[in-house]
Amino acid sequence: MSSSGLEIRFRGRIGAFMLDADFSAPGRGVTALFGRSGCGKTSVLRCLAGLQRLAGGYCALDGDVWQDATTFVPTHRRPIGYVFQEASLFPHMSVRRNLLYGAPRGATNAKAIGYDEVADLFGLRRLLERSPRHLSGGERQRVALGRALLSQPRLLLMDEPLSALDASARDEILSYLERLHANFSLPVVYVTHDLREVERLAD
Repeated sequence: MSSSGLEIRFRGRIGAFMLDADFSAPGRGVTALFGRSGCGKTSVLRCLAGLQRLAGGYCALDGDVWQDATTFVPTHRRPIGYVFQEASLFPHMSVRRNLLYGAPRGATNAKAIGYDEVADLFGLRRLLERSPRHLSGGERQRVALGRALLSQPRLLLMDEPLSALDASARDEILSYLERLHANFSLPVVYVTHDLREVERLAD
């Protein structure tokens, strides 16, 4: 196996569905998983995150093995950020507190993703003291993206993050995702059934 980038093999039955995924991806940039609904895209992300365990599976990032015949690193110990279809923000917390939720304390190394950097990148400064209840769908998803980045992930997983948005909000978030791509070198696995998103974002 290569010591750089992402290597996965997941094969097994999940309910009535048979998942068979075997691929490698570079250690930076956006890798898109594209296909119709029900073809197993989200199942691959769940296996990558450690939320679904298939016996005999293999998953490694830059040579660090998260799953093999003898190893299974649980979800909370995998350095991942996960952005879902719905933003799933905490309604009782401000945008600022949502952003900082899950951010490791003392992340001061040179590669750490900074709070100010994320707030500026996603245009969140004017929203910091608001409740998620008073945000648009696109604004909520920008906060979810920022929160995922501030967890200091080595791998970012995105599960159709634009599917719940209207056309104008989708276009807006796509521009922010392009900024993310340009500003950070971490690998992203991006699930979608929209070919336009693949053409615009994927390496």
